[in-house]
Amino acid sequence: MKIALAQIRSRIGNIDDNIKKHLDFAKKASKQKVDLIVFPELSLTNYEPSMAKSLAFHRDDKRLNIFKEFSTKNDISIALGLPIKLDTKLHIAMAIFEPNMENRFYYKQFLHSDEIHFFQPKSNSSVIELQQKRIKLAICYEFFVQEQREDIASENIDFFLASVAKPQIGMKKAKNELKMISEKNKIPTLLVNAIGKADGMICCGKSFAFNENAEKIEFLNEEEYLLIINLE
Repeated sequence: MKIALAQIRSRIGNIDDNIKKHLDFAKKASKQKVDLIVFPELSLTNYEPSMAKSLAFHRDDKRLNIFKEFSTKNDISIALGLPIKLDTKLHIAMAIFEPNMENRFYYKQFLHSDEIHFFQPKSNSSVIELQQKRIKLAICYEFFVQEQREDIASENIDFFLASVAKPQIGMKKAKNELKMISEKNKIPTLLVNAIGKADGMICCGKSFAFNENAEKIEFLNEEEYLLIINLE
């Protein structure tokens, strides 16, 4: 399975521009015959909890149709971040578009203390199947939560995939954590981070991947880039 980590700088609250950038990166990934492209946490709006309510999407939001159409036309799956409103509750979500399939959504189940004033957690499965691979998902803070990773061994996971928005200090901790997950479970672990201003911090990029032996196989610096990893 060929995966692309799209390390991008989203514009704060500018959904139209962010959609265009997502599609530009998806086109680059499609040309490389990528199976799945993954974007950072809340990538469609930028990570801005205080603005999320006014920027929130609904599950059937017509603005998302372009990703569904691109996915089917180009035979590529797309996973991106966005705030989703369900009834009266606001959630951090990952929307997953697959060729000729219904849209799927993963909702962040474990929130950081800074997020609970703006969002609600939502219980749902963090395991998806794509291209006959079982993928364990985590959105940022979640992979530090023991409950989120304790079932990896019993769930027959092929690899662990995290979508985040983190500054320098957070990325240092994230690398240690994902390396430990790889060591313990003998699976590849991948993380895509944002770059640029977000919620008063500076996301530093430096997206990376470890192989099943907990060896770092790929990593980025602090620039916008499409990191392609072959997990065959």
